[in-house]
Amino acid sequence: MSRRKDSVPRGYVPMMVGKGEEERFLVHTKLFKHPLFTVLLEMAEQEFGYAQPGVLRIPCDSEQFRSLVSAATAKPKS
Repeated sequence: MSRRKDSVPRGYVPMMVGKGEEERFLVHTKLFKHPLFTVLLEMAEQEFGYAQPGVLRIPCDSEQFRSLVSAATAKPKS
């Protein structure tokens, strides 16, 4: 079976991030449990509601989103 260029790997969710011009990100499902990511999902719910059609949209600047994902995936320092 061939994979399309825009196919999504198992365990990831595509989402569009940005205010105005949006950028596509693939986010691992494990991040959905992180408290920082929960805040983003709540922002999306407030702006778009639960019934938004199509891909999940996050109303956040893409650079801020990258920083948040980096913080959420960082290994704790010992």
